[in-house]
Amino acid sequence: MIVEHAEHLRPAAGTPSLEEVKAYFSAQDFPLEEGEVFYFYYQGLGWRSETGGPLRNWKDAASRWLWNLEH
Repeated sequence: MIVEHAEHLRPAAGTPSLEEVKAYFSAQDFPLEEGEVFYFYYQGLGWRSETGGPLRNWKDAASRWLWNLEH
């Protein structure tokens, strides 16, 4: 049972590095600091969505994050 729980908490494959996130935010003309906020927010969630499901595509989540900043 503990092993099953540990599997549930494992970060999704393709978890980005901080540098990848910062490069993405920079390419979208947003401050690197905002990329760091995004990275550490999702790092704290174990690269899972707010509802607990695995974050399948971090760039989609980053795009939503950036959209929310603008609207």
